[in-house]
Amino acid sequence: MIVQEPNTTSWEADYRDRMNPQLVTRLLRKSVPVLEACDWRLSEVNYGLVKSILPLNQATTNQHGTHQAALISLSADYTGGTALASLLNGVPMAGVHQCKPTDSASLWLAAMDVKYIRPSTGHLTGCCHIDDKTATTIVHRYSQGKRVLASLGITFESNGELVAEGVLKYFAQPTIQLLDSSSNRSLLFRQKIKASARMIAGIRAGRDLNWNRSSESGQRLRVDCPHAVIAAGPHGQLLAARLRKALPQLTEMVVARTQHIDNTIRNTPGMRQLVLIGAGLDMRAFRHAIRRPDMTCFEMDLPEMLDERDRVIQEIDPQGSLNRVRLETDFLKDNLADVLKSCPQFDPSQPTVLVYEGCSMYFEESVNRQIIQDLLSMMKNPHSRLWVDFVTRESVEGGTDVPEITEFLMRMDDLGESFVFGSDRPGQFLASCGAPKIEVTSASDFLRAEAQGPLDPVYQVYNFTVSHNPDYESVATKPR
Repeated sequence: MIVQEPNTTSWEADYRDRMNPQLVTRLLRKSVPVLEACDWRLSEVNYGLVKSILPLNQATTNQHGTHQAALISLSADYTGGTALASLLNGVPMAGVHQCKPTDSASLWLAAMDVKYIRPSTGHLTGCCHIDDKTATTIVHRYSQGKRVLASLGITFESNGELVAEGVLKYFAQPTIQLLDSSSNRSLLFRQKIKASARMIAGIRAGRDLNWNRSSESGQRLRVDCPHAVIAAGPHGQLLAARLRKALPQLTEMVVARTQHIDNTIRNTPGMRQLVLIGAGLDMRAFRHAIRRPDMTCFEMDLPEMLDERDRVIQEIDPQGSLNRVRLETDFLKDNLADVLKSCPQFDPSQPTVLVYEGCSMYFEESVNRQIIQDLLSMMKNPHSRLWVDFVTRESVEGGTDVPEITEFLMRMDDLGESFVFGSDRPGQFLASCGAPKIEVTSASDFLRAEAQGPLDPVYQVYNFTVSHNPDYESVATKPR
């Protein structure tokens, strides 16, 4: 259980920096565009007491010129959620405030029961007041690292009359618990990992991914991945569109790393096995199986993610033409070498490409070291390759004077995708893990070929690495 340290921030400071109505209104409108369209806003925020305004305007009315019931419920959701957030002194809200998983809370509406009493014919004032006893219970449970299930009452008035009233139930918990590796993972955790995988698939599926830059002599930097459209679905394509707007550099980073991995696979002689560590909804195996029909794809991920992957691939490949092996793996608990050794289909003596993509920056150094050493020990063919991407240390610590990089990192924090590990010398880090030969390419260098004009300095913080293993015995016997 994760117990939260008591926060000594005063209400005055918390109000100024986190909970004043102007700030929270602006942040919520940014996160939930429909609130902007409705001109919804918070009018008052105090500890356990929140009031909101839903104007009567063209966007909020129904065919009778009165408020749409669904929008009253929408206002109820964010009025009650803000009231609950006001109790968590000094704790930023994931998806709203700039924050990291280690210091933020996640809120989720679990149920809603709203009674509509009369039509609303004026600006609608919503009010959520949490009584002292309920507030004390919520704060105590949260501070003990326990999941909170709170029932909050909300009323709405227009022209001095009661228009609607309801009871809303919310979950609240420390965001770090969404990364919990226990067998009883929450619905929020399962939703988060699936949403992240769909978003990356949505970036690969986007129409604007064919860059006019060369990744190899005579080849344009592009990603031809029609399967990604199905993998992303409407949810992933929506998330990707939002991400492209907020972080245009990240889109190009994903495309560049996808092409770099594809190049590595194509250039590995006799490659027979592809291991996807954190497989998510990566559908590159379908692209490469055309040239390598005897290739087997080993998919390592949490069981919840592999279930989603199975569902998507059933749509793409109902006949099961791709050779796939499912390997349920918890990177925080399992020894990846043992997982592969226990798989009868995996042969470490065969030419293998192991892809550890988009993961290292979200695990602590000790976890990355263990994973990489496990994978290197399974490379017992001189043609085998391990592909890993790294961000620089400044991406984690924020120690940079380059405005573009600072802005990029702030927006990553806003998205709840803060980095926890980076290396300024990824080659040295891999060598310390036992990799005998390493190639390091920065995203900036990879994208520079035939670039028109200067590149964004953000690309300097991202590196691609390929570890060769010509003498596997020296790795397999390295002390751990």
